[in-house]
Formats: sequence, structure tokens, C-alpha cells
Amino acid sequence: MISMKGLLGLTTAAVLAGTAASADALWPFDVEKVTADGTETVAYTGLDSAEKPWHLCVLFPHMKDSYWVAVNYGIADQARKLGVKATILEAGGYTEAAKQVAQYNDCKALGVDAIIIGAISEAGLAKSMQEGHDAGIVQVGVINPLQSDVADAKIFANYDDSAEAGARYLVELADGKPMNMLHFPGPQGSGWAEATTAGVERAIEGSSITLLEKKYGDTGKSVQLRLLEDALQAYDTVDIVYGTAVTAEVARQALEDVGFNDALVAAYYSNEGLVDLIKSGDVTATVTESPVMEARIAVDMAVRILEGKAHESYLHPSMTVVTQANIDSLDLTRSFAPADWEPVYSVE
Repeated sequence: MISMKGLLGLTTAAVLAGTAASADALWPFDVEKVTADGTETVAYTGLDSAEKPWHLCVLFPHMKDSYWVAVNYGIADQARKLGVKATILEAGGYTEAAKQVAQYNDCKALGVDAIIIGAISEAGLAKSMQEGHDAGIVQVGVINPLQSDVADAKIFANYDDSAEAGARYLVELADGKPMNMLHFPGPQGSGWAEATTAGVERAIEGSSITLLEKKYGDTGKSVQLRLLEDALQAYDTVDIVYGTAVTAEVARQALEDVGFNDALVAAYYSNEGLVDLIKSGDVTATVTESPVMEARIAVDMAVRILEGKAHESYLHPSMTVVTQANIDSLDLTRSFAPADWEPVYSVE
């Protein structure tokens, strides 16, 4: 598990001048290497190029928000830098586990060398991934947790720790004042959403914050807004809305509509829509694990495995609590795609 010190501390590698992701600025990137003996912080440096144009297939749950668009950018840009091919497929949402299984099988049918998997459901993909493993296809998990050893490598955030870090920050802000919280973890059954609830509960235990309710649902804006509006109607006082980045994006107007103008809004992960909201103070805090860098590392690990080079097998990214006080000092190119980036589905 990542230490709370690591979560709350801003790594030296994360503070870089400039807004463009130059080759020199990409590396190193601090990660937590996970082994049977625990974790250690290591500085990850990617390859300069691949030995041949390997074909990677990449599976996303969706690209409905800027978070997954940032992952798309990291995958595509790193594939181009290394000179490998990438076919990118997105299922359309966290309700589309069966479609993602079909897309995995499409990847196999293409005869790809490796599959990078942002899993909707690890259990749903288990049979297909075992078949892929048996067929010799390199498999790398990215962003969403994969707990089994069928994948050759994986990099994902510990979302219980991420949620705990953000919630501990809120406990500090509460400073002993009684406050009521609504938590919006994300899609039930994903595993990582349930983990955030555990992290929140750890953080607020014994504090002045009371968790009124947790409301699970897909991370589309319409779903999160509906969940929030329904929850706000059920309580006389709500002081904190905490949850997905999408929840934080839609929360302020919904809170003002019911008169909870002073409620705090925070997220346990970040998307591009939160940048201006953090700067304006409409969102109090968020946590970033630099998903662009996670995506780059997933591509790099796949290529290293294909080429028989030394590689890491299990990594967590470094994470930072982002507030109005520190956002201008962060290298946001590690977390978000460029403003003019349009998602791509093929890199040749």
C-alpha cells in the first residue's frame, strides 16, 4: 500500500516547469514498486524506442470524460514515441462489461502482440485473459485494478488510499466542526469504487464528519447529477460532497439549487474539468495520480516485456492532493491531455 506520506507529499518529479510534455520532462516519474516484501519508491524511466513496430490493442471502459481522454493521449503519444502500433477500443461505459469481453476477443482475433486493459470488470474478463495468457499474448493492466497474476504487468492507483488522502484533507478542514458528507464512489461492482468507500470510512473514523450515504453509479455526467440531486432531496443538511471527478464537476449548481451554498466539494481523482473549478474555489480539493503517465508506463512495460527487457511487474503511481494553494506549481501535462487533443483509435 502507498504510505499516506507518499500520497500527501508532492514528489520532486511532479514539479516541472512548462506546459508542454517534452521528451526531457517525461522522465523520470516516481512510482511505488509493489513486491511481496512491501513497496518502495522508484524513479521510472521509459524506453527511447521499440526494436520493432509491435501491435498493441488497448481496452478502455469509455471515453466519456476528460480523465479517459487523458489516458487515450498517454497511450497514443507514447506508442508514437516508441514507434509501435496501437488499436484502441472503448466499451461505452461501466455497464458494458460484456461488450469489453467481446472487444478483448476482437483484439485476439487481430493477432496483436499485447493487450493493455483498463478493465470494467476483472471477473468478467478472467476467462478471456486466461486464454490470452495461455496463447502467449502479453497483457498489461492500466488505471483500473487487476488483482490476479494473469496479467504480465500492471499499474494502477490504490483508490482506497487516494480516497482516504482526500478525505483526511477534508477532516483537517472540518477542524472538529460537525459536518455531513455524501459520498459518490462510482460504479458498483467495479471493485475500485467500493475501495474508495473503505478509504473514506478509514479517514473519517473518530472525526467530526458523518457519512450520510454512499451512492453508486456510472461516471457519466447525467448519472452522477441524478444521483446527487436525489441524495440532496433526502437530507436537511449536506456539508460535503465527495466522490468522482465527474460528481465534483456537476455538484456546485446542484448544491446551490437546494440552498447548500457553503458545502465543500472534493474528488478522489482528477479530470481536466476540475482545473478551473479548483482555481476558482468551487471545488475544494482533488487527488491526482497522473493518468497520462500511467498510460505511458503501461505502453512502456508492454514493449519491454515483448522485447525480453528488464521490466517492472506491479506499480502504483505517485499521488498528490491538489488544492487552490498548489495547483499552479504542478505539471498538469502528466495528468491531462493537451487542450486541443481529440481522442484517437489507431496509431500506425
